[in-house]
Amino acid sequence: MEKKKKTFLFIDKSNNKNKRFNYKYLFLITVLGFILLAVTLFCFDMHTIMYGDSQSAVGQYIMSVVTVLGGALVGVGLWINNRRVLEQTRQNNIAEKAQINTRFKDAATLLGSENVSSILSGIYALHQIAMETSDGNDTQKGYVSVIHDILCAFIRENTDTIHDEVKGRDWRINKKPPIVIQTILKVLFTNEKQIYKELIADLSYCVFEYINLEEAAFTGVDFSKTKFIKSTFKKSVFESCFMEEAFIDEVDFSGCDFRKIVFDNSLIRKTTFENALLADCDFWHTQQNSVSYKNAGFKNVDFKNSVFENKMNFDETPFKNLSHEQIITDALSLTKEK
Repeated sequence: MEKKKKTFLFIDKSNNKNKRFNYKYLFLITVLGFILLAVTLFCFDMHTIMYGDSQSAVGQYIMSVVTVLGGALVGVGLWINNRRVLEQTRQNNIAEKAQINTRFKDAATLLGSENVSSILSGIYALHQIAMETSDGNDTQKGYVSVIHDILCAFIRENTDTIHDEVKGRDWRINKKPPIVIQTILKVLFTNEKQIYKELIADLSYCVFEYINLEEAAFTGVDFSKTKFIKSTFKKSVFESCFMEEAFIDEVDFSGCDFRKIVFDNSLIRKTTFENALLADCDFWHTQQNSVSYKNAGFKNVDFKNSVFENKMNFDETPFKNLSHEQIITDALSLTKEK
């Protein structure tokens, strides 16, 4: 191994030496080559061809040669400088990538800690790397997608499934405190630059309990079979999200903007959609209990085959004076945009 290292080190030094040799003697080669060319052309009476058969022809020819040579040397100098700048940039990029890799490794390691403060530090450190590299080259931008997937996977992997032997059903809980899950949701969906907006987030089979997150922007998120419990998402935007078979209990969605959302087969209870906008949303086969849609806006919303129980609130909506059966069967036609 030591021989191999020395061999590669020798090759690297040789290559660098050759590069320095080329730059060192390039001006000399250019001058000598140009003088040789000028003398050769002079022997073929180029001065006479250019300036005629006069006593000043030689002087004018020499002046022209010197002028062209000066321009050539300037061009060579600019080319060499450009090469040096490119090489320095390449070296800087290599050093920066190595530094980012080290920071990335350290931050990812913190996620495996049992200490909450360490986990939070890891989350923010990874997000900071994603923010810094989001405006970089294609290689650097790759960190954004990787970090996004890691944080989403962290939530999924820290959701435990408990089997209830008595009732014969499974129940899911978080292994991590709510502050950890809330922090991840915060960096993913409330950052000002929205660097993760174009990425599809898989947050299925998760548990969001006691989450307080307002004015977030959820785009292209898979929330299927996820539990939302005693949480707040006021004035948030949900666009093109999948919430099929979700469990939604005591959640505040007031003032939210829902666009192209699928709630099919979900259980929704003691939840408010007051002052929310629901556009192109499907609530097929949902079970809803004590849900408030007071003053909500509806556009192309369908409650096909849903079940409404207890105190459903449709005050100040087009459904105010309709029976539950009428809303379930006629909602789509009543809210269809013309």
